[in-house]
Amino acid sequence: MLGQGGKGTPSIAADPGIYAGRILDCDAHLYLEPEDMAELVGDVGAGFVLEYLRKYVGSDQDRQARAEAKGDLWGVKGISAHGAVDAPSRVEAMDGMGVRAQLLFPNTALRELRLQTAAARAVCRRYNDYVIDWTHQTGDRARAVCQINMSDVGWATEELKRVLKLGARGVLLSCAAPPGGVSPANSCWDPFWAMLEEANVPAFLHIASGGILSNTTADDPMIPPREFAEAEGLKAAFKDRSGAEEALGPFYFVISHMAPEVWLVSMVMGKVFERFPRLRFGVIEVGASWVGPMCERMDLHSKLMAKVGITYSMPPSEFVRRNVRVTPFWHEDVNLMVERYGLKEVYVFSTDYPHVEGSRDPIGRFRKTIDRLGSDYEQAFFCDNGALLFPGL
Repeated sequence: MLGQGGKGTPSIAADPGIYAGRILDCDAHLYLEPEDMAELVGDVGAGFVLEYLRKYVGSDQDRQARAEAKGDLWGVKGISAHGAVDAPSRVEAMDGMGVRAQLLFPNTALRELRLQTAAARAVCRRYNDYVIDWTHQTGDRARAVCQINMSDVGWATEELKRVLKLGARGVLLSCAAPPGGVSPANSCWDPFWAMLEEANVPAFLHIASGGILSNTTADDPMIPPREFAEAEGLKAAFKDRSGAEEALGPFYFVISHMAPEVWLVSMVMGKVFERFPRLRFGVIEVGASWVGPMCERMDLHSKLMAKVGITYSMPPSEFVRRNVRVTPFWHEDVNLMVERYGLKEVYVFSTDYPHVEGSRDPIGRFRKTIDRLGSDYEQAFFCDNGALLFPGL
């Protein structure tokens, strides 16, 4: 989610315990100072995000929070947080949190990822150059992912080739519309997946890559169509919400996984992971309670398809187990997910740092959601499962 500035309130100590220095954080965010964001996004714009940051940065609240940030890693949120924009400071913050490595996703409104225009693709190219250099400054510990706009197959393939040569450590894709007007399982995308597999670089879908409800226009695609939210109360914002994030309301979080789920079903049932068995894929910050039911449906359908001659080398759920990692929300019951559906390898830890949604004690909160699965699963969840998304560590 798009975050807001913190107030510097004292934080609860998120104790990494025996996992200190080993934790893999599969969802964090890179902020840009307003002038840098404006330069990078150009005429595509970052909308309400940039408007909010321009008002907030330099305010008394911002200055006070930045002064307190280094000593209060979990309490200060948003652009004021320690390492929100600065590479060396992010490494310091990770050390203080016990995090070995971290994936960082954009804090723009992602219009450059979703819009099917030459201008949007140009923004992606500028952003990619910025984050590859930023990642290198952290010694590849804080891996800011690139953005690949997939509205044009030829451009996307060439841009992927370019950023892989420069040292990209991950690529964010959009699932707001069919890529290039077809399924991601269409053979025209096979060279794209082949390059990622050969380079050992993961691809990602993240919340907002499927579109957002608030402060966006009809030219910005979304799955499901944003008109489903056109009802009294469905886009209601929380009182005193700071402004630089999606209007959570009673609707958006419930449906935000649908676009990634459609994309992932297409890839699994379209045999992308069968053709590219070493392809690494992450679905980030859309929750995880949908994964088990999706896999159950795919497994059942594959048995039906076998009767008409369409077969898979293993059950669809096994492709998900092998190739895909998903970040639960801390308020979801991972115990129940694993007890009902298995797939214990799929679920991975995230802090959402420095977004407020990640809470001031993500380690402690997640411990409660996996407490019935045993101490061995703690290590798997915090340290081991996420290794698929951090090749080369």
